[in-house]
Amino acid sequence: MSVSHPPTDPVGPTSTTLLARISIALEKFIRSSALIFCWAYAILVFAILANVLLRYGFSNGLIIFEEIQWHLYAVGMMFGLSFAEITNSQVRVDVVADKLMRRTVRKWEIFGTIVFVLPFIYVVIINGLDYVADSYRVNESSNSPLGLPFRWAIKAVIPISFAFLAIAVLSRLLNNINALISDVDGEK
Repeated sequence: MSVSHPPTDPVGPTSTTLLARISIALEKFIRSSALIFCWAYAILVFAILANVLLRYGFSNGLIIFEEIQWHLYAVGMMFGLSFAEITNSQVRVDVVADKLMRRTVRKWEIFGTIVFVLPFIYVVIINGLDYVADSYRVNESSNSPLGLPFRWAIKAVIPISFAFLAIAVLSRLLNNINALISDVDGEK
């Protein structure tokens, strides 16, 4: 008969507490970066107001404000994915999961993360880097004469935000593994 130590074993850190600490550190990183990226929406509101004021108040809207709007929206949305993953505020279909034991749900989440989510994120990051490199190489800019230059900068949001999403997904994966190992749910 083997004796298993609880996660808070005073003798030394176990693998479960190490997983929990890594998961918490990754979550803190995502949450602190979300505090920075959420300002994109505040700036977006001011860009929209400025564009409306120019267009309807002075009959002179600027294309640069329209492009800034969709750039800021893209930044907020793409980096918001990792925050949604950490806070579990993404849209989920829990019809089947509500009928299963929590331990079984954790196993399915671990399987889905390893087999589907992480490979998908890898593909997006690798292809996104090529996408950004091609845009940088040709010095791509807006098609509009008064549009924004450096189109590669906004395209760089794709692989960078998916790297943040990978960190968030990894944190959730470690959290699920830790809960499964330490039997947090109290189920067998």
